[in-house]
Amino acid sequence: MNPIPTGLHDVHLASIGIEIAPEIVTSGAIEDTVAAAWQAMGIAPGQLEQLTGVRERRWWPVNTSISEMAAKACQSALDQVDLKKNQIDRLSYTGVCREAYEPATACAVAAKLQLPVDVEIHDITNACLGAMDGIVLAADAIRLGRIDSALIVCCESAREIVGIAQQKLLREPKMEHFISTLATLTGGSGAAAMLLVSSRISSDGPLLLGTAHGTDPRWHQLCRWGVEVDPDQEHPASRREFMETDSIGVLKHGLELGNRTWKRFLEQMQWSPSDVDRTICHQVGSAHRNEILPSLGLSEQNDFITYPFLGNMGTVSIPMTAAIAAERGILEAGKKVAFLGIGSGLVCRMIGWEWR
Repeated sequence: MNPIPTGLHDVHLASIGIEIAPEIVTSGAIEDTVAAAWQAMGIAPGQLEQLTGVRERRWWPVNTSISEMAAKACQSALDQVDLKKNQIDRLSYTGVCREAYEPATACAVAAKLQLPVDVEIHDITNACLGAMDGIVLAADAIRLGRIDSALIVCCESAREIVGIAQQKLLREPKMEHFISTLATLTGGSGAAAMLLVSSRISSDGPLLLGTAHGTDPRWHQLCRWGVEVDPDQEHPASRREFMETDSIGVLKHGLELGNRTWKRFLEQMQWSPSDVDRTICHQVGSAHRNEILPSLGLSEQNDFITYPFLGNMGTVSIPMTAAIAAERGILEAGKKVAFLGIGSGLVCRMIGWEWR
């Protein structure tokens, strides 16, 4: 995809609404829960934060509704602009966490918001890049003139999957299990909604300049979350939830994919690394950040992070981090800002903005 030409169908990020989960969970508290496994494996206390850079993360209270928190984030985005609910043409729910296989979680979000009956509603899923892909698909429809506005919303809840990882470590305290669950233990919860509009409605907010993507599906087994047959149960229909990540493999091959995509992104945007004023990256942790930024020729000083206090929130990480950076005055008008994401699959998406 080439840089987006300016004109009638320019796309602007009118607002970002966020919902920060209320319960603070420290890495120390995570380790306390699996202290017996840590001791059996000979792991010293404090290693979770030391290895990942995640000091704490936020979780929703037990039994929190995904669609309710997503709807709150959407309402927050709408409250920031002069746009009525009946002017929303599309709602895309893009989180990894969904309330059911069907219908689309977007249906529940739209119902809670009381959006008009003719609004487009659907779920988009692509691991941690769902929200990024939602931006691009909505922008395509806006530039074609098919819609004038879209809400792209995501909500993630990490409490459940962290609990699964902790139980796995307690059942079988093996180093290979520590390695495969380390990334899961950084998980945080939150919700974020981005409101995209056509310049026919408003020219306020960051201008979408262009995007590039990359894929390497050979490595789709490196990070998996789903349901599998439970070998501990006699009934053949018994299922259990699982999540496992080959952190070393994801880092190695993610770097390769990120570098290839970055080169394509710079060519399409006609930028050099020095043209990028600020970066908002998917908030995986310190190990990934320490590897990826230098390999792309980017400076840590220009990269804003939230993982030390919010953890890895999956699809929510980039929009939430961008919203906080903008609130703190770090994303200034006229600056070129790049959203950079690499997710399971492996998939990569990079988006360029002129901040306003």
